[in-house]
Amino acid sequence: MDQRCPKICYQKKEDGLTVTACYGIDGQIYLPDELRGEPITAIAPYAFSDREPEEGDLCWMEEGAEDLSGLHRLNMEAVTEIRLPSGVREIGRYAFYRCRNLRKLVLSDALREIGGGALTGCRIREVEIHFANGEQSALPSILDEMRYRILARLYYQEGKTAQVLFPEHYEEAVENTPARILYTSHHGAGGYYRQCFYNRALDYGKYDELLPRAIAEESEETVLRLVLGRLRYPYQLSAKAEESYREYLAGHLKTAARMLVAEEDMEGLRFFSENNVWTRPSISAALEQAAEWKKTEITALLTEEKALKFRAKKKSFEL
Repeated sequence: MDQRCPKICYQKKEDGLTVTACYGIDGQIYLPDELRGEPITAIAPYAFSDREPEEGDLCWMEEGAEDLSGLHRLNMEAVTEIRLPSGVREIGRYAFYRCRNLRKLVLSDALREIGGGALTGCRIREVEIHFANGEQSALPSILDEMRYRILARLYYQEGKTAQVLFPEHYEEAVENTPARILYTSHHGAGGYYRQCFYNRALDYGKYDELLPRAIAEESEETVLRLVLGRLRYPYQLSAKAEESYREYLAGHLKTAARMLVAEEDMEGLRFFSENNVWTRPSISAALEQAAEWKKTEITALLTEEKALKFRAKKKSFEL
């Protein structure tokens, strides 16, 4: 289904079109690769902030859009998801300023420049990047602006996929009272994970080496999400790193199982089955929670898996 914005304002530049504003009826902004036969290559400064578009901007409107009920400008709190065109190379400064409800950003590896303050006031939870050339992207720049926990879904060529979690981090100025000296205190493992890039490409080996730090500094839930992401999508995952992730999962299997049930993650539950992850206590805990919450499809799946994997041994009697 075509979900692109029914009204888009833009400016013509030498190398393509620069989007200055969008209008729609919900918070999802899906921009097409082209408008009127010309590629969209940039997002203007302040495009989704409260600043009004400049006079003289051109506008494209989908046929019948003027009759849509509730058509309004999509900016600030009204924006929940943005899917950028594959040819966008630049995002202007403060483009998403105060888009407090923006939770997902979809882009391609064509994006090269993100202006200062572009994500100020945002709390993005998920970034999705589609690669056409190599493994370089704007992900490091996005992470530099966001201290919150972010899930990155990375779609490489030839159908290869990675799912990596970057924990939250923040810095705090602390005073050494006797000496009256200020020093910076770092909280969370997220700062270390944000340093796992070389030349704008993620170094998976370096990322995987940080598991002990994540275990020491992050919650069980955060570490489990990180671990499951790497095991389910093992892009450039070494045998040694896989062993470490599996060891952690084995020690927290009940919590992981309950988490998958709570989120109705059928693919995650099937991953457990296909990779021989289940133990009798963990699948029993998952079944108990699924039954309590009346999740019938999950209950049926787990009941069948338990019956197949943990058949009760028949008792034998000697006469």
